[in-house]
Amino acid sequence: MTADLSHPSAVPVSEIPYPTPDEAYGLLTVSFQRLLDLLETLAPEDWSRPTACTAWDVRQMVAHQAGGYASGTGYGELFRQYLTPPRKGELPEDAINRRQVGERADATPAQLIAELRRVGPVAMQKWAYGFRLIKPIAVPHPVGGRLSVRHLAWVIHSRDTWMHRLDICRATGRSFEQTAEHDRRIAALVMRDVGIQLRDKLGGHGLLFDLSGVAGGRFRVGDGEPAATLQMDVLDFNIWASGRFSFEEARSRFTLSGDAAWAEPILRKLLILY
Repeated sequence: MTADLSHPSAVPVSEIPYPTPDEAYGLLTVSFQRLLDLLETLAPEDWSRPTACTAWDVRQMVAHQAGGYASGTGYGELFRQYLTPPRKGELPEDAINRRQVGERADATPAQLIAELRRVGPVAMQKWAYGFRLIKPIAVPHPVGGRLSVRHLAWVIHSRDTWMHRLDICRATGRSFEQTAEHDRRIAALVMRDVGIQLRDKLGGHGLLFDLSGVAGGRFRVGDGEPAATLQMDVLDFNIWASGRFSFEEARSRFTLSGDAAWAEPILRKLLILY
């Protein structure tokens, strides 16, 4: 059962429930199908358009998605990708992404879509219900704090596809399909991770996020009374929380009431894994 985000009062992010395997599978399948539906509408010139992930154009972003779903097809491919050594200054996932894109450097859009159709259903089934030999042990991560394979499978993969669909929509001028049931749950699980990242930085205060839009809601981070309230479009918030907006660009898009001097240094370091 998910938290009711339509209620005008703020939802404590600590009370946002974690997905079950069935819900994780549902989030994955909707995110995946909406991505495929979008890709089928792209014109040839759309595939070379730059995206908010500045190292990638649309085709390279889709190559990353194809590689990501391929990683879920079995233990061999999972470990082959995940054991890619990072270069100096790279995050572990950056090294994996570089490999995924590089191995598909010559793939055409049609070939990438075909690969997604082939590997996607297998990966989603395994992410939700398989890989049982890998225990849900969290390991240190420079962005996520501590990260488990289960969290990657049940939360991050559907979020990543959701976010890259938004990237492609904004790069190509397409509308971003949303429904409250699916997109609000994706955004709520982002806020759950925001709460985990910020909980030791609030000094006993609370911080309220008032996010507008179909996927939006009101969320309270921290146990204390809110010392500040951030108001922002929910899609812009996710673009910022994923590192696509600098703090300065994000600051021009949100309003901050209450103790802004206290809140800004905390918000400046916000970064969530997608």
